Amino acid sequence: MGLGSFIARRLITFIPTLLGVLLVTYLIAYAIPTDPVRAWVGEKLMNPQTLEQIKAKYKFNAPWYEQFTFLMQELLTGQLEDPVRHRNVFDEISERFGVTVEVAIIGFLFLVAIGIPLGLLAAVFKDTPLDFAVRIMALVGSSLPAFVLYYFLILLLFVNIRTTYLAGIPEPTLDCKITIASLPQTIPVIGHVAAAFGKVPMFAGIMCGEFNVVGDTFRRLYLPGLALGLLNGGFIARIVRNSLLDALSAEFIVYAKARGLRRLSVWKHALKNAMVPVVTVLGLNFGGLLSGAIIAETVFNIPGIGRYMYEAIMRLNFPVIIACTFLVAIVYVTVNLVVDILYALIDPRIRY
Repeated sequence: MGLGSFIARRLITFIPTLLGVLLVTYLIAYAIPTDPVRAWVGEKLMNPQTLEQIKAKYKFNAPWYEQFTFLMQELLTGQLEDPVRHRNVFDEISERFGVTVEVAIIGFLFLVAIGIPLGLLAAVFKDTPLDFAVRIMALVGSSLPAFVLYYFLILLLFVNIRTTYLAGIPEPTLDCKITIASLPQTIPVIGHVAAAFGKVPMFAGIMCGEFNVVGDTFRRLYLPGLALGLLNGGFIARIVRNSLLDALSAEFIVYAKARGLRRLSVWKHALKNAMVPVVTVLGLNFGGLLSGAIIAETVFNIPGIGRYMYEAIMRLNFPVIIACTFLVAIVYVTVNLVVDILYALIDPRIRY
């Protein structure tokens, strides 16, 4: 089977997966025994007429399947409205997604910088104190509640050492934003792509030559990025260690050593085979970060998708929950597709 057929087969599963995720999410939210409209309106503004108008608008007086159908129609036509902020949900997501991308990139850089070198060192120095320390780190990272680590780092690096700040998100100048927003009118196709990348403040700063935005972004977001890297870095290191040790004990490596290949060549072959499970875990972690690290964005006061989802869940904001779930599902299935393609490139046997 060629790579094209392999990708097409994966693409076929996109739509059923998205619909299934949205349906399950909605049914869980629908099963909660409460009145979401009261949470939207608030106690001070609550009156029977307002409640009935909102219930009629969002089909809350109809059966659940009519409500779900209404939300899907509004979602797919881009008309879904946030009942709390009275704005289009996609406008809200568009404004926040760029910040989440920055958090995801910085967190992923810390994750790779911590996890892969430690995993390689643990494999090289197997059954030594270093290997034992890496395994302990993986255990602690998997067991420790995320908010405990986040507040500890805030106490250490923000309160005591004062190496960062926790307010605001660095953005490019207004002229830069106007220039990027005008790109689709001046450049036919590439302009739209560039404008989409320009939604990320750090990328916009690079495109306009305002590199101070990049530096300020790292100073603002390195703390949540470090926290996300430490939280999952030990687990990544454990995966790298175990995968590399399995590859080094495989028969083809024994044969390569018997042929007298240099140590560097042997490790190169072992690393290529060991990277398959590592790519999976890294891909899923990056997908999770792109979907919005809910606890991290809430604790570190980051106005991204994760915090928006948290606020929507707390107020039973069905339209926002459905829209954010749709985004998360798209991110995950896309990341999984990319991971599958990388699989097929690393090991062509997987295509079959």
